[in-house]
Amino acid sequence: MKKIFALLLVIALSIFSSCQKQQTDAERRAEIDRQVQQRLDAEHQAQEKEKLAQREDDLNAREKAFAEKQNTVAKSSERESRPPRTERPTRTEEQQPTASYDTFYTQLDRYGDWRETSDYGYVWQPRQAQSRTWRPYTDGHWVYTDVGWAWVSEEPFGWATYHYGRWTRLRNIGWVWVPGDEWAPAWVSWRKSNDYVGWAPLPPEARFDRGTGIHNWSDSYYDVGPDQYCFVETKQFGAPRLESAVVPSERNVTIVNQTTNVTNITYNNTTIVNQGPSYDEIRTQTQQPIERLRLEREVNINAGEPRPVVRGQAIVVPAPLIGRSQAVERPRRIKETVSNVVVDRGWENTGDRQATEKVRVKMKAEATPPSNGPPKTFVKPTEAAAETSTSSPATAVPSASATSTSTPASSATIAATATPVRRATPETTATPSATARATATPVETATTTPRPTLMPRPNARSTSSPSASHSATASPAPSVAASPTSAQSPADKNLWVVASLFVRNAKTILHAPCNAAAAS
Repeated sequence: MKKIFALLLVIALSIFSSCQKQQTDAERRAEIDRQVQQRLDAEHQAQEKEKLAQREDDLNAREKAFAEKQNTVAKSSERESRPPRTERPTRTEEQQPTASYDTFYTQLDRYGDWRETSDYGYVWQPRQAQSRTWRPYTDGHWVYTDVGWAWVSEEPFGWATYHYGRWTRLRNIGWVWVPGDEWAPAWVSWRKSNDYVGWAPLPPEARFDRGTGIHNWSDSYYDVGPDQYCFVETKQFGAPRLESAVVPSERNVTIVNQTTNVTNITYNNTTIVNQGPSYDEIRTQTQQPIERLRLEREVNINAGEPRPVVRGQAIVVPAPLIGRSQAVERPRRIKETVSNVVVDRGWENTGDRQATEKVRVKMKAEATPPSNGPPKTFVKPTEAAAETSTSSPATAVPSASATSTSTPASSATIAATATPVRRATPETTATPSATARATATPVETATTTPRPTLMPRPNARSTSSPSASHSATASPAPSVAASPTSAQSPADKNLWVVASLFVRNAKTILHAPCNAAAAS
C-alpha cells in the first residue's frame, strides 16, 4: 500500500513539474514575442518618421523651386517691360552709363518746377520748397552702411536730389537743386559735439576731386553759413523721421560755436564714401538704434517712384549711372528764366552779428584747406560734356592746303612737253599775246624738260617753200599730240588747254618770218 502511494506521489510530482515547465516556456515565448513586437513597432515608427521627413524635404524643395521659378518669371517680365537701353560712351573705366540728365528732367517734372539760371543752368525746385520752413535733408533718416552715412528720404524725389548734384538757396526763390552726375550716399558737410549732430547741403561749387576729397575744411572753403545747417540732439539722431527733431534755425549760431566740423568724403575703389560722425560713438548715445546695412546700387530704374528698399541686412537704392556726354538735353517745361542770381549762403538771417562773425572765425580756424584743393567754380553740364569730349584723342584730318598744293608729276610732264621751243634768232619776233602765254608757263616745267633739237636756219633766199622751211626750223616735242585722259585732274586739263593755245600761236609766230622772207 505504501508503495502504491509513493508511486502516485511521484507521478503527481512529475506531472506538476512538467506543468510548471510548460508554463515557464510559455511565459518565455510570450516575453520574446512581446520584445519582438516592441522592436517591430519601434522600427515601424522610425520608418514613418523617415518617410515624413522625406516628404517634408520634398515639399520644401518643391516650394523653393516654385519660388525660384516665380522670381525668374518676374525678372524676365520686368526686363521685357523695361524700355531698351542704349549703351553710351563710358565716363569711367569701371562702369558704363545707364541713364542721362533727361532722367532727372523727366522724373522730377511732376514734383516741382524747372528754372533756367545764368549761373547754374537748369535747376529744380520741389513744391515743398515754396514754404520758408522747408529745407533739404530733413524728411527722412540716416542709416550707416559700408560706404558711410546714407540719407534715406521719405520724399518721392529723394533718390535723385540727395545723392546727385548739390543744393543752393537763391534769394527770392528759395532752395533749388542743381543736377550732377556723381552718386554719393549724401552730399553734406557734418558738424558734431557731445550734445548735437548737424549736417548742411554742400553748394554747387563743391566739386568733388577723387584725390583730394572733401574734409573738415568744407565750411570755410565753400562758405557754408550757419543757417544752412540742420541740427538735432544726439539722442534723437536715430529717429525714423528727423523732420520733427530738427532744432529751430534761430539756435544754429550758438550750436555751431559748440560743434566741430567732422566732414570726411573720400573715394574708395569705385564708390564715394561719406564718413562723418563716428558710428561707434553715436550708437551709444542715441535712444533708438541706428541700422548698419550693406548698400547695394540698382542702376536700372523703372517709371514710377523709385525708393530705397531694405532687404535683410542690405539696403537697395536706385542709383543709375548718369552719362556726362548726354548733358546737352533740357527739361520739357521751364517755369521761368532767372538772369540775376543772388545766392544766400546762410549768413544773413542769423540774428546776432557779433556771434555770427565769431562763427566765421571759428570755421576758418578749424582746418586749413589743402594747397591743391579742388576748384570752387561751378561747371555747367554742357561745359562738363565739352571737357569730356575735348579730352578724347583727336583724329588727324589732312589739311586742305596740303592737298591743294600737291601737283601730280603727270601734269608737270604734260605742261613741259606741250611747250614748243623756238629758235633764238634776232629776226624772230613774238607778239604780246604770245609773250604773255609763254610767261604763263611754269618755270620748273621748262627747266626739267629736255629741249627738242634745234635745226640749222635756212637761207632767206632759199627756194624751199615756206611750209618746208617751217618744218625744218622748228620741231615741237612729240608729246604735244598726246591727248589728256579721263584720269587727269581739272588742273591738268587746264594746263593742256594753255599748252594747246600756245602751240597754235607759236606756229603763227614761226610762220611770220618765213612768209616775210619768201615775200622779199
